[in-house]
Amino acid sequence: MRSIEPTFDAAVPLRLSGISDRDISVLENTIARQSTELNLRLTEVLELYNAQNRQANEAQIAHEEIARLREVISALQGTIAQQKADTLTSQTKITDLESERALLRSQLNEAHRESKAFADQMRAMQTAFDTSKTNAASALEQIQYLNSELTTTAAERFRLVAAVQSEKRRLHQQISTLQDKIKKTGAVTETQEVQINHLEEVRGKLDKRIQVLEALLKSEREIAELKIKRLSDELQRHCSAHSAAPAVPSCMGGTPQSNIGTAESRDVHATTTKFLRASGPS
Repeated sequence: MRSIEPTFDAAVPLRLSGISDRDISVLENTIARQSTELNLRLTEVLELYNAQNRQANEAQIAHEEIARLREVISALQGTIAQQKADTLTSQTKITDLESERALLRSQLNEAHRESKAFADQMRAMQTAFDTSKTNAASALEQIQYLNSELTTTAAERFRLVAAVQSEKRRLHQQISTLQDKIKKTGAVTETQEVQINHLEEVRGKLDKRIQVLEALLKSEREIAELKIKRLSDELQRHCSAHSAAPAVPSCMGGTPQSNIGTAESRDVHATTTKFLRASGPS
């Protein structure tokens, strides 16, 4: 900073001769006033210098603070960019999770629908089985007088019915277990499909056995009708012979030919048993 030099009045040539005390006093006052003003100006210069140094220091501190703030802003911008990238990644993950949850929910609904359809099929099978059982009972009522020849066949039929009912209870237990697994996990679709295929195969075997049972009952009923017809013909012939020859035993009595029906019944029962064993599950 350039120094400021004080200005003084032009030097007045001293003329000792002819200077009065008044002029000397005025001169001294002027010198004193100028000295005071000089000191004041020096003080102001020092204050201005100190203020300039203080402002320079403050400006340097401000520059350093601005540089630090720029670094902080740059770091914050990098953090914000990283947070934006993390946010986009999180949103992508959330979207994927939502899609996966929707897929799992659709699979669960599909499994519920399949389980309900299978339950409906089982109820239809139960209805068909009850109808078949009713028809079988009606057929048994119609051929009550041949119970002695068909006892073994009836026992076999009841065994098949018990096996079918046991199989049906096992199927119901499997269905209940399958529904519990669907409610708990909601995602084990492959195992459920395997079990459903197995149950379909078991249902096919049950249908086959029921059809075999119905066919056997029908065959036995036809054989019984043929036997009834043949026995009726033989009874009529015996009655006619009895009326023609009094020495012949009564028509209600037994004859050697009446044992033919019993032997044929045993043959039919043996054939039925072999057929059931051959058609039954291994």
